[in-house]
Amino acid sequence: MNALSDFRTDHREEADGYRGEVFRHGNFRVAECRDGIQWLLQRRSGTRTVGGARWRTLAYCVTREALTRLYQAHSGAVAPKLAELPESINRGKEH
Repeated sequence: MNALSDFRTDHREEADGYRGEVFRHGNFRVAECRDGIQWLLQRRSGTRTVGGARWRTLAYCVTREALTRLYQAHSGAVAPKLAELPESINRGKEH
């Protein structure tokens, strides 16, 4: 186990150490919601707490296409890491 995985243990979606985080770049990150049914596109807010920065959810997405489009619209950047995600958050999961 490395330090990063040790740090990502918080169950609160707005927490800096949220365990569902997929990746982050600058003030933006993508995380899986705690129920595993959608991705969260989040932006770091200016509010800092004892546990680190707080994250505000900008969008909820179930498809990679929507997540990619919204990530680019909000951040103005391309995130190649998004291409590694499945087409849909539920695709490939057991039901």
